[in-house]
Amino acid sequence: MTTPTKRGTTNTNARGSALARRRRKQWLLDNFGDGVTAPCSFECGVLVDFDTITVDRFPVAGCDGGRYVRGNIRPGCGTCNSADGGRMGARRRLAAA
Repeated sequence: MTTPTKRGTTNTNARGSALARRRRKQWLLDNFGDGVTAPCSFECGVLVDFDTITVDRFPVAGCDGGRYVRGNIRPGCGTCNSADGGRMGARRRLAAA
């Protein structure tokens, strides 16, 4: 019998359980907004609610070891959060070249 190759990842989810993610989203709405809506922190003017909010790890990005803790998260809309990740990847590729 051969030992399976370890891929270097664990089976844990860095974002936490579904309950932890729901609590985190509500915390963002409470602390950055009025408890129901909050402005996107990328200043696009979009108000996000519980169903549309995305959690952005800032100031320490996830690829730099940033965690989903209250001092390192802010609310964002999906469009801005996705674009920010794309820009970060492009900057990293240019810096490596």
